[in-house]
Amino acid sequence: MPRPETRGRHLNHVAWLYDPLVERMSFGREGHFRERTLDFMDIRPGQQILDVGCGTGSLTLRIAERLAGTGSVSGIDAAPRMIAIACRKAKNRSLAARFETMAAEQLTLGTEVFDTVVNSMFTHHIDTELKHQAFAEMHRVLKPGGLLVTADIDRPTTSLARLTSWLARYVLFQPELEDNLRGDLPEIMAAEGFTDIARRDHLYGMVSFFTAGKPERLS
Repeated sequence: MPRPETRGRHLNHVAWLYDPLVERMSFGREGHFRERTLDFMDIRPGQQILDVGCGTGSLTLRIAERLAGTGSVSGIDAAPRMIAIACRKAKNRSLAARFETMAAEQLTLGTEVFDTVVNSMFTHHIDTELKHQAFAEMHRVLKPGGLLVTADIDRPTTSLARLTSWLARYVLFQPELEDNLRGDLPEIMAAEGFTDIARRDHLYGMVSFFTAGKPERLS
């Protein structure tokens, strides 16, 4: 499948290594992190849910399990090899999750379709302009009254987290991290129309969970 045009970082070239690498780098805490993300999603039967920057579909498939055959969950990612792995995992586990190769800043999806939109460890891969565009698109596809859940790198709160996160920014030549490390995500979400933005939890001194809403349409 073709890779969509985007100047955001993608992990197509390391897709085959992504799952074991994340498990090792998280010291076995990935499962806890995914479950914590689900805690803030308030998943209910029949909901339509979108996972933006889904990678190999680990979170998307947990959402499918929670939906238990009701509603639907879709995962999108700009890396076609990630999407191919996600599709295989869904087939092997007989889970009804849909996956599609797509850039977050240009979603080819309908307007006001989803009850919940989630993005997990995604925004630190894209620059400031693309962050704004991606959140604008998430806002567009979300139903009025819908929920946004964002789990990502945030302003570090411990000395070790500050050292490792800013070191990663320069060693990995990843300026896209700076918005996150400055704590700018809530401001970016607000600029794209989200309201009731709240930091719900903070883990490992550098990762935060945010929830936000799309206002109900005025009658």
